[in-house]
Amino acid sequence: MVEEDKIYLKKFGENLERIKKEKNLSYRKIAANCNIEFADIKRYVDGKINPTLLSLADLAKGLGIEPKELLDF
Repeated sequence: MVEEDKIYLKKFGENLERIKKEKNLSYRKIAANCNIEFADIKRYVDGKINPTLLSLADLAKGLGIEPKELLDF
């Protein structure tokens, strides 16, 4: 993975964490609202794994937001 990719993953994770806090949701609560394991949500926040398009849609559902908000960083 190139450095630029890592920067995007980190920014995405920071945005995801910000939204999570704004909504006052835990990783487990988000996971209960979608089909993503809570440990994977934490990995997205930490920038350790790259979400797929379908994961973005599912995360948005779990957060109660539009998918485009996850990419607004």
